[in-house]
Amino acid sequence: MTRNDFMKCAVGICSCAAFTLMPESTQAESGSAEMDALKWKLDAAQKRFAILVGILNERLDEPTRKAIFESLGRQCARQYSELIGQYKGNLSGFLDEIQKRWVATAEYDEKAGTIRVVDRSKTCTCPLVNESLTPQSFCDCTLGWQKETYSAILGRTVDAELEESILRGGSRCVFRMQARS
Repeated sequence: MTRNDFMKCAVGICSCAAFTLMPESTQAESGSAEMDALKWKLDAAQKRFAILVGILNERLDEPTRKAIFESLGRQCARQYSELIGQYKGNLSGFLDEIQKRWVATAEYDEKAGTIRVVDRSKTCTCPLVNESLTPQSFCDCTLGWQKETYSAILGRTVDAELEESILRGGSRCVFRMQARS
C-alpha cells in the first residue's frame, strides 16, 4: 500500500480492511491494486448476498420473503426517479427509451393493458447477483422494480410476472406487466 493509499484510508475514502484481507497473490498479480480490491469486494459482497438470500428463504414464509424482495426492487426503481419522472403519462416514450438503453423489445398492447419487456442482457443485470450462487427466489426483487416503474409511469397500479429469468434457468429475462383497471 502506498502512502497515498494509506492516507485515503485514514480519511475513510477506501476500505483498508478489504485491501489487507485480499490475498497477497491477487494484489501482486495486477498493476492496479485498487481495481483488484474493488473486484475482490464485489465478489465477496455477491457471495455474502447470496448467503443472505438463502437464509431468508430458509427462515421466512414465502409471502413474507416475496414482499421483502419486492420492496427492495421498488426501492431500487426509485433510484431511477429522474428518468421515470420524465415519462409519467408517456409509456410509449419510456418503452422507446429503454429499447435504446437496456431491452431487446418492449411491447404494449393497449387494448389488453399489457406490457411485455424482453431484456437484452444474457446475464442478470443486478450487481448484487452472482448467477452461480444467488437463489432464484431473488427474482421477486425485479418484479418489485417492474411494478414500481410502470405504476409510476401509468399513474395506476401494475401487476408484474416473470415469464422467463436467467436465475431460473432461462436464457434471458422476460417480464409481463398488467395495468389494473
